[in-house]
Amino acid sequence: MDISSHKKILRKKIVEIKQSYSKKELQELSEETISTLELTEVFQNAKVILAYYSMSDEVNTHELIKKYHLQKQFLLPIVNNGELVLKEYVSEESMITSGFGIKEPVGITFLEYDKIDLVIVPGVAFDRTLNRMGRGKGYYDGLLPKIKAQKFAVCFDFQVFDEIPANERDIKMDMIICQNEIIVE
Repeated sequence: MDISSHKKILRKKIVEIKQSYSKKELQELSEETISTLELTEVFQNAKVILAYYSMSDEVNTHELIKKYHLQKQFLLPIVNNGELVLKEYVSEESMITSGFGIKEPVGITFLEYDKIDLVIVPGVAFDRTLNRMGRGKGYYDGLLPKIKAQKFAVCFDFQVFDEIPANERDIKMDMIICQNEIIVE
């Protein structure tokens, strides 16, 4: 089986697993994962954080961003012409809903990648050698090589496998945080 087919099957499997949980259960698992992230030294010391504004099936980042946005600068990616561009989160009220149904900040594009201290990355599946598999569009694969900051994935325990299909284009994480485990190299 080729890598693309393997990824497609794995994505479908993860969707099925997520659907077996209630929204309340996923929220509780999210809170455990985010609490672990907050305890890391890198997060505590970070001043500029590239995060993501979670969709309903991802580890929920909304409360984390709201909680810290006055102490830390949060950048959120938006899709623009097939690429991720970064915009600063100012407030919940200053967001608009995109064509993907995702809330996005408006304003000027942030280009000073060297000022980013931490990247919090979503994904569909991860493995114990820090590989990440996204939704298949390659948006993060295009953005992450431009950023030198540490890349932390946040996910649910059921998204971590011993091995997932990966190739040279897939960017490895520096740390994977889920509710019951932290994976580092």
